[in-house]
Amino acid sequence: MVAALAHPLRQFTPADSEALVNSVQDVMRAVTHELQPVLEAEGLSKGEYWALHLVASLEAASISSVARHLLLSAPTVCVSVDRLEAKGLLARHRSARDRRAVDLTISAKGRRTEARIWHRVNEIVSRGTTGLPTEDLATATRVFRHVARNLLPESSTVPEAA
Repeated sequence: MVAALAHPLRQFTPADSEALVNSVQDVMRAVTHELQPVLEAEGLSKGEYWALHLVASLEAASISSVARHLLLSAPTVCVSVDRLEAKGLLARHRSARDRRAVDLTISAKGRRTEARIWHRVNEIVSRGTTGLPTEDLATATRVFRHVARNLLPESSTVPEAA
């Protein structure tokens, strides 16, 4: 015997797609709005923070890998990295694997700064999801990871849902 789905699958419509896109945009705008004073207090732009976060998150980072993950040009990322380096948050050094390449590393100060801001991001999202059932949060996480895996280039990593 085959069990019936509680919610039968239906065709995803353009209106569904638009509603999802608008919802994601609304959430990102709200989180960014809440995060802006935190970034200003730390003396960072949004672009600088996301570059710092990526260097902290990637095992091996370079200008090109950060640019690829942020979907920005290398020269644009280079400007942010220059500023982060001047603030003592990142350092550039010759790659041990390829002397022609330059790797990025996060300094202790950069790691503390990134951790403080990431903690605030989590607080903001936690506050925004207050009152939602745990099952709804798990579903949202699963859905967003699925969408990301379907859309991101092969070189990007999106963890499987827990």
